Amino acid sequence: LALRFFGLFLVMPLLSVYALQLEGGTAYLAGLAVGGYALVQMFLQYPFGRISDKIGRKPVILFGLLLFAIGSVLCAVADDITMLIIGRFLQGAGAISSTITAAISDLVGEEQRSKAMAVMGGSIAMSFIVALLAGPVIGGYAGVDILFWATVFLSIAAAVILVAKVPAPPKLMHHDDEDTSHLGQIFRHPELMRLNFAMLFHSVIMTTTFLMIPLTLKHEMGWANTDLWKIYVPAVLIGIMTMGVAAVFGEKYGRVKQVFLIAIAFLVIAFVGLAFSRSDLMFGVFTTMIFMGINSLEPLMQSSASKLAKTRIRGAALGVFNAFQFMGVFIGGVFGGLVLQKLDHTALSFSLAFLALLWLFYTFPMKNPPKTGTLGFEPDVATESFRRRLDSLDGVLEYYSEAATGRFIVKYDRNAISEETVEALSR
Repeated sequence: LALRFFGLFLVMPLLSVYALQLEGGTAYLAGLAVGGYALVQMFLQYPFGRISDKIGRKPVILFGLLLFAIGSVLCAVADDITMLIIGRFLQGAGAISSTITAAISDLVGEEQRSKAMAVMGGSIAMSFIVALLAGPVIGGYAGVDILFWATVFLSIAAAVILVAKVPAPPKLMHHDDEDTSHLGQIFRHPELMRLNFAMLFHSVIMTTTFLMIPLTLKHEMGWANTDLWKIYVPAVLIGIMTMGVAAVFGEKYGRVKQVFLIAIAFLVIAFVGLAFSRSDLMFGVFTTMIFMGINSLEPLMQSSASKLAKTRIRGAALGVFNAFQFMGVFIGGVFGGLVLQKLDHTALSFSLAFLALLWLFYTFPMKNPPKTGTLGFEPDVATESFRRRLDSLDGVLEYYSEAATGRFIVKYDRNAISEETVEALSR
């Protein structure tokens, strides 16, 4: 996952500038190149996640990595904006984010999931930092096409590691007759849908910010491509520290909603400040505040979505979740490109401040996700009468068996019932 995102992030700081230099490049088409891959991701996240629920995670991830590598080759050899956009769309066809998140959720217990998501977010963030250091320097001196070739290599390396080192998530057996292909289960879940729209807001803001910052620094403030890392790296480092604090406060103390409200309010203030920034120092300060807000939310949203989604439809539910994410990436890229082409970063900053304000009001009715736990039983305990007793107990979220061992797993809300209560039902 980190290798794939490293390849993706490697080109991000220079992609909008590079797109403008190609034949036929405009600010609008540059925005399409930045966010266009997400359009394909948006439509393929659910099918990939759904297929992974049926055939397993690893084959789907491998297929997606190979598609991403082929798209990167097209981007590397592109000599006009149309070829670059086609390559980006093909990169997007490797829609495996939801499948990777589902695989991680499958491999760790409920109690460890928030830590696993934080580690995932940290590995992505570290890839981001290294990419922001290396991308502008290598791309500035050797050309952006070299960065795309590096992305090809990293995708292949990730595929090799997947095949050789990553264990297959355990196969699970379920004890109900639910129709796992029915999207209504997902769209009728109010808190899961609230998280889906939260990810949409988050992605629009993040993508537009990535489009706006390099173009503003280069064309309005006179920065060179090789200097862009000076504003990205401090912002990301401080953002990572903020992410750690937010993860602890949100997960350990059950205050996810409160973290959301604080982080989004931070974004509103930061974008208003960015709109008035005319000096390098103030631009850097408010960019850092934006990264603090964005980074605080990412692992909490991923962890909360994996908790709310039932195990048997986890790949499908996270597919929808990530579809909303990439819908936001596409909207952010196209919207940001249009505003920058017609107006300037001040107008775009005010637009994002208003969007963050809407998001803030949308978050107030949110409920904190359940604090989940799991309890395992020997196979002979999973009798029909035991399952009926579980069905009658408020706080039991779901139950299933591991196909390999037959071990019966009960997932429950620790705020509603205790481990002792669940264990007592088996006697």
